[in-house]
Amino acid sequence: MGNDELLELTRRLRRRVEQSPRCCWRVGLVPSGERKTNSASRLAEIAERVARCQLCPLGRTRGKTVPGAGSPEARVMFVGEGPGFMEDRRGEPFVGPAGELLDRILAAIGLSRQAVFIANMVKCRPMKDPSRPEARGNDRPPSPEELSACRPYIAEQIRVLAPRVIVALGAVAARALLVSEAPIGRLRGTWAEYRDGSLAVKVLPTYHPAALLRNPELKKDVWKDMKALRAELEQG
Repeated sequence: MGNDELLELTRRLRRRVEQSPRCCWRVGLVPSGERKTNSASRLAEIAERVARCQLCPLGRTRGKTVPGAGSPEARVMFVGEGPGFMEDRRGEPFVGPAGELLDRILAAIGLSRQAVFIANMVKCRPMKDPSRPEARGNDRPPSPEELSACRPYIAEQIRVLAPRVIVALGAVAARALLVSEAPIGRLRGTWAEYRDGSLAVKVLPTYHPAALLRNPELKKDVWKDMKALRAELEQG
């Protein structure tokens, strides 16, 4: 191949790369503002589909859907199990007492809700008795069927964000993301990996903030996990 042919091939390949936003992100040809806009629009589109979702019975008993919230450029994604009473009313993740504790945990390692993305494995509130939505203490963990119905949404959010780290909050999220049956006490504090095709994301399982409210003794373990998260992020 002569120099002229090589130059022409290079030009053609570059044009093809410049016309492909995903490729451009990888080679740094698209400004970060454009990446942010694209991710934000894709996350909004997922939220719209969640709002219309009727893939499981939770779609008939929910108050508001809770798709997730945070930065479309987040390097860290926090994933819990499902919305509770307050989240179902407000349509936002982690807004009750457990959410207030999560805010303090984030602040302790120099993060905030605005810098991360927070979501749940399921996007609607699972209830013990759906006929009593106003009852406190009526929340329950999502069933395997509910997790399966919602899995495409959380998987797509992870693909859009492609975060550096996912922090799995609690047993339900950790087991679902890692396809594991191990107890959270064995999973927490150990780095693992979430895989979806060619996408691989580090996962750090830890206790759910609600568990800390029930058992403050667990806070020391979570603090160890958060220091490990901070060290990982400080590596660049």
